[in-house]
Amino acid sequence: MNYCLNYALKVDITEDITKTFISFKIDYKEMRKENRTRIFFLITVLLLIMNFSLAETEGDNSLYQRESLELQLDINGGFELIPTKSNAKLKEVSANLLLFPLKDYRQDIIKWQSIGTLKEDSIEFIWDDQKLGEKEYGFSSVVDTKNKRNVVKEKISFPLSDASIKGYEDFLLPTETIDSDDPAIVAKAAELAEGEDDLFKVVFKLAEWVEENTKYDLNTLTATASQKASWVLENRQGVCDEMASLFVAMARSLGIPARFVSGISYTTSELFDEKWQPHGWAEAYFPGIGWVSFDIAFGEYGYIDVTHIKLRDSFDPTEPAIKYEWLAENVNLKRKELNLTVDVKKIGNLIPEEILLEEEILADEISLGSYNLVKGILKNTADYYTATRLQLSVPKEIEVIGGNKRTILLKPKEVRETYWIIKVSENLDESYIYQFPVVIYSEKNVSVMSSFKSQKGKNIYTKEDIEKLTIEDEEKSYSRKISFECNYAREINIDEEGKIECSIKNSGNTNLKEIKFCLGEECNTIDLSINQKKSIEISVKEKEPGWKKIPLSAENNLIEKKTSLQYLALDNPNIIIEPTYPVFVNYGEDFQIEIILDKESFSNPSEVVVTLNRANFMNKWEIEELTQKENLVLNLDGNKVSYNNKFIVKTTWKDKYGKEYSDTKNIIIKGKAESILDRVKMLGNWVLTIFF
Repeated sequence: MNYCLNYALKVDITEDITKTFISFKIDYKEMRKENRTRIFFLITVLLLIMNFSLAETEGDNSLYQRESLELQLDINGGFELIPTKSNAKLKEVSANLLLFPLKDYRQDIIKWQSIGTLKEDSIEFIWDDQKLGEKEYGFSSVVDTKNKRNVVKEKISFPLSDASIKGYEDFLLPTETIDSDDPAIVAKAAELAEGEDDLFKVVFKLAEWVEENTKYDLNTLTATASQKASWVLENRQGVCDEMASLFVAMARSLGIPARFVSGISYTTSELFDEKWQPHGWAEAYFPGIGWVSFDIAFGEYGYIDVTHIKLRDSFDPTEPAIKYEWLAENVNLKRKELNLTVDVKKIGNLIPEEILLEEEILADEISLGSYNLVKGILKNTADYYTATRLQLSVPKEIEVIGGNKRTILLKPKEVRETYWIIKVSENLDESYIYQFPVVIYSEKNVSVMSSFKSQKGKNIYTKEDIEKLTIEDEEKSYSRKISFECNYAREINIDEEGKIECSIKNSGNTNLKEIKFCLGEECNTIDLSINQKKSIEISVKEKEPGWKKIPLSAENNLIEKKTSLQYLALDNPNIIIEPTYPVFVNYGEDFQIEIILDKESFSNPSEVVVTLNRANFMNKWEIEELTQKENLVLNLDGNKVSYNNKFIVKTTWKDKYGKEYSDTKNIIIKGKAESILDRVKMLGNWVLTIFF
């Protein structure tokens, strides 16, 4: 029974979310002012529908989020006594089943039925009928599991003293599988714990490292037999047994009592025919608290969900599930596999989430190919340490740099921030505006969603830009008590001076000293008392048009806060007009005049009007905003050609403030005719241009 689950099999809706998400896109060349509002309202509605769809997925995995479960658990096994000679004799045989539901703070036994005798650490079955052949044993039970944990409300100092773990010394010893004295294990555990004086942080770091660095792999080596912890460390692979063993070994090497737990848990994965499977996890001892659960494979640190049924705790995962003894002559025992079944009898209420989530996105609008920063804000509403695993889900056009998962430990009532760097693909259609939804969700499927837009010509953040804005020390939780407020024009004209003023306010209950407060390259060292505000101001003057970024930061030993201000430096909109036309046209042959418009400026010309005039003729084109090259083509009738065909191309446009600009170009096309009759007709056309 060492076939076990991992978190990805428990609940992993990343793929489903990705399938649900679409990148909403709008052709802005075809979009007019009067329907823009309607289209973006439609996007908002679709985002809400997607959010509802995400919430609906919780139903498939809601067993994990219940206050309690009433579970019918039956375990049955058997063996066969086989004579090896004709004079085989049997006096007595016994089987001691070491796997059965334990009663503890989170697990009660409501009903129990078995032909065996329940002892302290096993169920004993005895047969003294002296008959060979098949024997069966087992039990039927109803187990009530509760959403409870041994909570850690205050910091427990690390390293642990000998007095604090008196009576638990055996759980520090190496075993055959948990070889905690292996030099590589000792070194890695010491590296992870270095500098930490908080026991929960140390244990959390061990669990996090094992999860992030052990590939869940159901190969024959790990699925059929538990491998040593040192083997797992070297090969970086395994299933739940191996993950738990390595975690326990690291903890023991640091003087933290730890043990292996065998049990059963639930999976929604299609990899398994049965939803309930054998599973293994770990427990670490916290002085004054007791044994605290850590399920590395499920990513549950400091607790286990209600689908976990604990059957045994042990020093080593290779300890047998059942022991046989028989008093006989010339008799062999052939054992059979244990079979387990679990049925859900009653489901409790959904548990309230103790961790609240918020989401912020650095830039609401960015260019195609740009990077962006997603911030997750977590608040622990509980009065005890708790950890959660967050995942970021984005559409397929978005790349998440460095992985989408975060496992975060929060102290009682603590607020923390975490970050993801994302990138929009540069290989998208430049004629569209894209609206990208971004969702952060926890292992309990609590989720928050925001979105941002992307289109050609918007601000571009490089990876280096974003990395400078990423917080290096996410544990400086007091940063949430600090707020920035800035006043500045979001658009300035080139060669004109602009002012940027930013203030920092301390809304917390701690006086802050020696804060390095920087706006761009201007830095001041300030002290900031409770409820006080201080400001910094710079002047900017841009020579080149385009999107500009100014970093804003504040940092000392307690806080680290960073953001980026963006504004647009505008030039005068200018259009290059290039008419293309034939120099000579034969009478009677149709021809084309093509006018190519291309903006020469960074600013987009708006309300563009192009007219093509002749004495008795005019054609007009209107373009709401010129964002890219446009080709205007007019087909003309060759039967209306005269000797000299003069056209006037007049182009007018405005900047965003309503200032008007214009350009005029002349086109001369000579007419030719082969026959006398065609020459007469051309002359007539010329006369018409004079009088009409």
